[in-house]
Amino acid sequence: MTGDKTTLPPVRVDAAFKERLARYAASQERDVSWVIRKAVKEYLDRHEEGSLVKDPDR
Repeated sequence: MTGDKTTLPPVRVDAAFKERLARYAASQERDVSWVIRKAVKEYLDRHEEGSLVKDPDR
């Protein structure tokens, strides 16, 4: 990998969400940061395609 990584501002989540995320990451033998990057990438890929479907989270 190239040296072009950066950090983002912290994201606040409740304790239950954090524990759930940590459990999932461990089950996949991945770091939590990897899981977060993968989830955000998939979200952006899906929503940047110009889909006419409205984002249900808004």
